[in-house]
Amino acid sequence: MKLCEYGCGQEAIYKQTNNKWCCCKFYSQCPEIRKKNTGNKNKKFSTQHRKRISQKLEGKNNPNYGKFGKENPFYGKHHNKTNKRKMAVNKYSIKKVKIKYPFFSQIEEMRYNPDKPKEKEIQVHCKNHLCENSKEKGGWFTPSRSQLAERIRQLEDKNGNGGSYFYCSEECKSICPLYNLKSDPFKLTEKPYNQEEYETFRQFVLERDNYKCQYCEKPATIVHHERPQKLEPLFVLDPDFAWSCCEECHYKYGHKTGTECSTGNLASKIC
Repeated sequence: MKLCEYGCGQEAIYKQTNNKWCCCKFYSQCPEIRKKNTGNKNKKFSTQHRKRISQKLEGKNNPNYGKFGKENPFYGKHHNKTNKRKMAVNKYSIKKVKIKYPFFSQIEEMRYNPDKPKEKEIQVHCKNHLCENSKEKGGWFTPSRSQLAERIRQLEDKNGNGGSYFYCSEECKSICPLYNLKSDPFKLTEKPYNQEEYETFRQFVLERDNYKCQYCEKPATIVHHERPQKLEPLFVLDPDFAWSCCEECHYKYGHKTGTECSTGNLASKIC
């Protein structure tokens, strides 16, 4: 058995580009190498080592290269409150957002914070309709930069799902019925009939049509509903709105897949 040449003591399986054998596909994943790299993260350079780095950086375009500590003109300096406030202001402006993200601008209503007219701080509505900051109650709040960017991405990106709604707090998010919504809230959970009743209805329709497809007169095995079950469940057991058909005609004429008016598309819509 060949051992890993990087010192971990495990069996070597993969040959690297430098012709060394390693226990992992990439030598950086070897436990011994990872241990060494982890140890270097908290390592502090000595003064001499830092001076050697400074000498190598001398002559670069930045005049402050090669200077460290008190020699650097920026040593000990901090941003004042005015600059910090300017840096914290959103990088977006309503005008730029409307030009660059037209779909987002149609969905979300925006305004500048009237209490801070000079800073152009964008405000939006909270999605929770019970919140004081919601559109229903005429409220506004200032979203974070990450909130604004993620909401734009979910609406504008072709891979987005339209989510990441604006919430002014975690409490509003947790009690909002739209948060973490996994299915249609208006979907019928209980059928108005049992399986025995449906089988009786099915046999009645097949016998009435002599087990022949009403489209091509081939042997029928399926009962088609003129009124889709998902959209109008109360008519499921009504034989006046059902007829027999074969499997091929059922999907060819009864359920035209891929069209806007197919029952699958209609059933997935919420008015």
